[in-house]
Amino acid sequence: MPVTYGPSDINNPRGYPFVGPVPESFWLTKALLFDFDWVVREAQNHGFDKKEFPEETPAEALKHCFRAFRSYEIRLSLTSNKKNSEIVPEMARLQVADDFDNMRCYEDVNELKPSSEMHQLSMDMLGVKAIRTVAFETNLEGLKAAKKAGIFCVGTPELEGHADLVLKSILEGSLLQTLENIDRLKRIGMTMV
Repeated sequence: MPVTYGPSDINNPRGYPFVGPVPESFWLTKALLFDFDWVVREAQNHGFDKKEFPEETPAEALKHCFRAFRSYEIRLSLTSNKKNSEIVPEMARLQVADDFDNMRCYEDVNELKPSSEMHQLSMDMLGVKAIRTVAFETNLEGLKAAKKAGIFCVGTPELEGHADLVLKSILEGSLLQTLENIDRLKRIGMTMV
């Protein structure tokens, strides 16, 4: 089976003794768990990077972003304490529902966030471990759920001081640079444990 390559192929700041691309096994992130509110927030973000995403609307830029993640062999899941009946129509309206490998919400779990059950279920469905996962959360309940599950958590500015990394938006800069930063911070965290 041929070796595949992930985003770390583009830039190898870590100094591994490879000439050329870094094998995908060196790329930690294999799954992204997005809180539903993060997706809605991004789809309304008119401050996205027009150079990175030349699309006309934030929703189109978001779709482009999700497709890029998928092209890097990163699986996507949606999590929310809201009911399916609230989530599905909005995801269809934004035309991003088909970009997710699975969606977990109110009906799928016995305990909502801040319980880690929803995150655990998402990881089980994607076939990934916490070390390979990143959660994008917009509130303290989601952040606590991610942390209980052992997941690196990216939070909105409101979660400054609680999240592992704070971003206004995934659309306001280079996706590859964002993924590299997350990977670097995860590796630092692994060496400190």
